[in-house]
Amino acid sequence: MGKKIILGVLALFIILVALGIWAGSWFIARWQPANSSGPSAYTAVYLTTGDIYFGKFSRFPRPHMTDVWFLQRSTGQNNQQQFGVFPFGSAFWGPVSKVYFNESQILFWTALRNDSQVVKVLQNPSSVTQQDTGAVPPAGQLVPQGSNFQGPSSPPPAPRQE
Repeated sequence: MGKKIILGVLALFIILVALGIWAGSWFIARWQPANSSGPSAYTAVYLTTGDIYFGKFSRFPRPHMTDVWFLQRSTGQNNQQQFGVFPFGSAFWGPVSKVYFNESQILFWTALRNDSQVVKVLQNPSSVTQQDTGAVPPAGQLVPQGSNFQGPSSPPPAPRQE
């Protein structure tokens, strides 16, 4: 009977030590500063249509994204390619910022690094400054410095949404 009590106390002690180590490592990892080149909370999803969406991606219960932004390509003066990221919820037809994807249309997805230009814009859209031309790009416009911003030519095609 005494051996069973000693074994029970020892097993409980081992369980408590393991839980303490797990909780301590979780706490330390949570309070360490983010690695600037490590993965962020944002993902880029590339569709077979050529569209690229950025946001917080989840595959459960089916592929969807929240805090959604989309990549808009346009051609400026001198045929210079310009890129911008725009909040999906700001599209003229008024969608919510949650998108469900058709899994067969996803070509691939990838986590974005914390030091990515796109992640910096998504985390702080007001950090985008006015260009030399005096034109103010929409939130998240990534255009080459000194270029003459013309804005997007059309809204992106819409993925399925619920």
